[in-house]
Amino acid sequence: MTDPVPPASVPARPGVSIPDLLVALGVTVIGVLLLIGTTQIPFGINAVVGPRVFPLIVAVGTLALGIVLTVQTLRGERAEPSAEEDTDPDAPADLKSPGIILGGFVLGSVLLAPLGFVVGTALMYFSVAYAFGERRYALMAGIALAVALVSYVVFTRGLGLNLPAGVLRGIL
Repeated sequence: MTDPVPPASVPARPGVSIPDLLVALGVTVIGVLLLIGTTQIPFGINAVVGPRVFPLIVAVGTLALGIVLTVQTLRGERAEPSAEEDTDPDAPADLKSPGIILGGFVLGSVLLAPLGFVVGTALMYFSVAYAFGERRYALMAGIALAVALVSYVVFTRGLGLNLPAGVLRGIL
């Protein structure tokens, strides 16, 4: 008598990866924002190829990529680490560092107009250094201010952009 063939086991469907979903939704939101911004660009002289064409291509491509990533993530697919990465894809995500960077970016963006470009971007640089584990606060603040000041001078004097000076008006 032969043994019956055991029924094929159905592989368990993996759950939705929250970090992958956040990235996919973030790309989708960026695509939507780019599309909204593109519609606000005025038409050029030539209606066929004007200043909207390439931003529109980028916006639609980003939006399409975001939608595809979101659908794949909701189906349970996960981003695979590259071969040279030494990570465990099943380990829980540590969102503390990205949260610190995002918080610094949001706070710096809010304070950009009232306090100025140098202070706002220095806060952003400071938050990135802190998120990566640096704890020498005076050094972090000095380097963040120096990089922000050099960026301000290059953008305003070198490129002719008008950036808010904020509390440093009259000094810069």
